[in-house]
Amino acid sequence: MTMDKQRMKTKLTKGIWSVFRFTLIFGLCFIILYPFLVKILAAFMSSEDLLDATVKFIPKHWSTYYWEFAWRRLDILKSGGLSLSISLVSAIIQVIVSTMVGYGLARFNFKGKKLAFAMVIIILLTPSKVYSIPQYLSFRYFGVGAATVNLIDSVIPIYLLSLGCMSVKQCLYIYLMREFFKELPRDLESAAYIDGASIGRTFLSIVLPNAKGMMITVFLFAFCWQWTDTEFSSLYFSSKTTLAMRAIVGSHMVIKGQVASTDPFGTGIARAAATIIIILPVVLLSAFCQKFLVRSISRSGMAN
Repeated sequence: MTMDKQRMKTKLTKGIWSVFRFTLIFGLCFIILYPFLVKILAAFMSSEDLLDATVKFIPKHWSTYYWEFAWRRLDILKSGGLSLSISLVSAIIQVIVSTMVGYGLARFNFKGKKLAFAMVIIILLTPSKVYSIPQYLSFRYFGVGAATVNLIDSVIPIYLLSLGCMSVKQCLYIYLMREFFKELPRDLESAAYIDGASIGRTFLSIVLPNAKGMMITVFLFAFCWQWTDTEFSSLYFSSKTTLAMRAIVGSHMVIKGQVASTDPFGTGIARAAATIIIILPVVLLSAFCQKFLVRSISRSGMAN
């Protein structure tokens, strides 16, 4: 009888904990997904539904008008191609540079090492608006002495910032790579050195294969942040626009001028549809790379 009661008590405790855990996870998921679901359903409404006070979430007259309008105004081929090229190339550059810098800070001892890492943390914590104007002037009058060239309205500043570890949140990637390499056993490299491998050969053949997961995580972060960036893009582009710029910065002027005159409630719906179109590739990429993200962060300093 005593054993049966103990088993019943254990099963009851596990059952209560399972219900509590399910409720907690479901509630958190609902809080996170609720704004997206509302915007998606609202984007399928017609103008009649927006004027109907009885319509709350589910449209009565399903329509793709606002989706089609947002798709046309975003200019997917032109702005999307620019966003893809910038995000992809800059993300690759940031992965390469952050990996090399993070490995150097984690493995080698040199004068000014602590100062260099302190500068990484300072830049990470400093708002980009503090140094955005000097950066703009540097690219506006790029060169040495009287020989200057205007790099504004080109993709070169974005790539140079990635090379110089000054791109969007790049110091965070350096920190992640440094913490990852600090946790990597030194025995792997020591064995390679004993076999006669050079530092470069060891880095390419031993270190990089073990850091593949973290490099994918850094690529994911870099691509997503650059894809949705409007601060740097609006600073260095005057005649070009990325998808994020058209959806967030310029959509109020572009959409309001053509929608608000005949549909005063449609401006926000069109902007919501445009925003969802922008973040959809990021959501799909994040879902595909989720296993690398969780596994790599658990081995980095963010888990400590």
